[in-house]
Amino acid sequence: MDELIREAKEKLIVTFKSATDYEENKDSMLNFVNSEMSKRPDVFKLIGGNSLQMMYDNHRNHVNFMINVFKYSLFEMLVRIVPWVYKSYHNHDFSYDYFPIELETWKNAVKRFLPEASAKEINKTYEWMIEKHEKMVELSKSQTAFITPLEKKWGVKKDRFLSLLLNSDFESALQLAERFTKSKDEIENFYLKIVQPALYEIGNLWENGKISVAEEHLATAIVGRIMANIYRKFPKKKGRLKAIVASSPNEYHELGGRIVADLLEMDGWDVHFLGANVPSDELIKLVKKIKPKIIGISVTMPFNIEKAEVLIKKIKGIETVKSKIIVGGIAFNLLPSIYKDIGADFWASNAKEAVEIVSMFKD
Repeated sequence: MDELIREAKEKLIVTFKSATDYEENKDSMLNFVNSEMSKRPDVFKLIGGNSLQMMYDNHRNHVNFMINVFKYSLFEMLVRIVPWVYKSYHNHDFSYDYFPIELETWKNAVKRFLPEASAKEINKTYEWMIEKHEKMVELSKSQTAFITPLEKKWGVKKDRFLSLLLNSDFESALQLAERFTKSKDEIENFYLKIVQPALYEIGNLWENGKISVAEEHLATAIVGRIMANIYRKFPKKKGRLKAIVASSPNEYHELGGRIVADLLEMDGWDVHFLGANVPSDELIKLVKKIKPKIIGISVTMPFNIEKAEVLIKKIKGIETVKSKIIVGGIAFNLLPSIYKDIGADFWASNAKEAVEIVSMFKD
């Protein structure tokens, strides 16, 4: 992995012009790749009998992710993400042979729709990815699951909670949560040492093909209902300082942001939590109206980093608002320094750290 990262950083260079051309032609390229791949007589063999829509979703995620890679030179993140993509889709019956064929089709799309100089530059990355296919397969097979290190006592509690989620046992999971959340400190521990690690493992199970998307969504929904019940139990003393917490546009993961919002409220903030996939124009309207001291933006999927940047630029462009912007989520944890490149003021690796960072603005 480290050797590939060094090589990618040295060999793969994309100028702003080429990155812009790629982004501006993404829809044409996406339609071309979808069409070409779907016409293949062996397409269902390549995608393991899955629906074409699953393949189309992968293509859409690919082009959005590559936009971020090219705009911000995220070649380290590229090397780290590709084996995960191989692993996740192969565990859902996609053939490893699908990936070089797909990448070759993207090469053809780039050549077809981009100016010659930009196409040549962009395709060096695609050629490198195709060249490293076997290495990516090897890395995908050796990837370890993302697991949060926990003390034994918390590991036991997390495993019990996880088993109830997997059995779709809302009532028992709620009862367990209520036993563990008798105070503010206990709520924080429940969120950070039970809920979040359990959800990471739910994600790992999906990646390994052990549970379906429906089961993953059901577990997440149960956690959301439990958090809503916990939230209602404890009155909040809202202070005069306001905060907004939201996921970026196109980001459908919201529980990380919800944990931050709850902990901020327990710390005395008046929090407006907007949830997932917030339209940027609507968020801007709210920012102008309430003029928050802090704005938290959560991004889980790396292909949404660019959308977070666009949102941050809009917020920074409001002359009447001087909000500090803090970002977090798995996308930033993979490469923390990127928060500076997109214009955020702070990055937090978890909800507790986010509360500690913004506490300096309470006075």
